[in-house]
Amino acid sequence: MTPELVIFDCDGVLVDSEALSVTALLGMIELAGGTVSEDAAYEHFLGKSMKSVREILGSDFGLEISDQHLTAMRVELMRKFREELKPIPGIKEILPKLGLPHCVASSGTLERIRYALEVTGLLGLLEPHLFSAAMVKRGKPAPDLFLHAAAAMRADPGKCLVIEDSP
Repeated sequence: MTPELVIFDCDGVLVDSEALSVTALLGMIELAGGTVSEDAAYEHFLGKSMKSVREILGSDFGLEISDQHLTAMRVELMRKFREELKPIPGIKEILPKLGLPHCVASSGTLERIRYALEVTGLLGLLEPHLFSAAMVKRGKPAPDLFLHAAAAMRADPGKCLVIEDSP
């Protein structure tokens, strides 16, 4: 089967942001008075929406994350992206040759997705087809975001290929 649409996750698939994101998240957790190991952060939080991260930190780790904590983390993450973020090797060469409709569906905010793609030189290859977990009721791992992207791109969900690095 030739897919009607290729849906790319952003972090870890298009841009090499996961280590930067985990470092910023661990800094926010420390700022909020908590501690979580790096391994636990990768296991529990990677690929999830910030809403889900906040809920998990509250229910599983007893840690309340304020809006100020989130703002501080976002500022630090944008700094790290500006200074250190790189595209996944080979992706700049592959996207123009794909020959299929494609889009991005990510747990990040639309602002964060756009910024990550801009600083890595990928934005022009993917915009305006950017979809964020903020656009749906349930973020990943629920399928809602992928179904939303398929509908917006007028593709049969059963004929979409999703490139994802999280369960």
